[in-house]
Amino acid sequence: MDSLPPDIARRLLNRDLSNLIRRVQGGGKLSRGERAMLQSMASGTEAASSPATAANFVELATILGVTRQAVHAWKRMDGAPQPAANGLHDVAAWREFMRAKGLKGGESVNDAETSLKARKLLAEVEERELRLAVRRGELIEIEKVRGEWTRQVGRGRALMEARLLNELPPVLCGKDAVGIRAEMERFVGEFCGVISNAPRQKHLG
Repeated sequence: MDSLPPDIARRLLNRDLSNLIRRVQGGGKLSRGERAMLQSMASGTEAASSPATAANFVELATILGVTRQAVHAWKRMDGAPQPAANGLHDVAAWREFMRAKGLKGGESVNDAETSLKARKLLAEVEERELRLAVRRGELIEIEKVRGEWTRQVGRGRALMEARLLNELPPVLCGKDAVGIRAEMERFVGEFCGVISNAPRQKHLG
């Protein structure tokens, strides 16, 4: 199947982006495929599908997304890119010429404006998802995690000092290896129970 002409592809991308923006602003969710497409737009990977050269002015106009009449008028302007010795036209050179002259229609399939809009929309989606996750209790602030972890470590240390240094020595005195092991297993279980009370939620970086 032939690929879409860049001007049509650009219109479709812009239309898709507009639809995604409206959906997000209306509180809708993005599917995994839509998020992947948005990330692709934001990173500018669609631009790679644009040909580097054009065989003639008709093809060049199609790649640039402008009319043939516009290209024929522009090629007579000062500084207009000239075809190479093999007759091919440098698309990047033409895009730069059009930007320098302020000519309309020379944007790439995924131009800087589209990429910026996609990055902004991604940021809005991620911020909204973050707020929802915090509201559901799936995320907590990292300072709270650190504070709770410090408390748990303190409890574990206090338990170890109390049991190992004060309580266990007289209890273990006179016991055989089996009895000592049983007491130590009880202590390990109690210690692990204290440590396992640490928060299990993901934290906010």
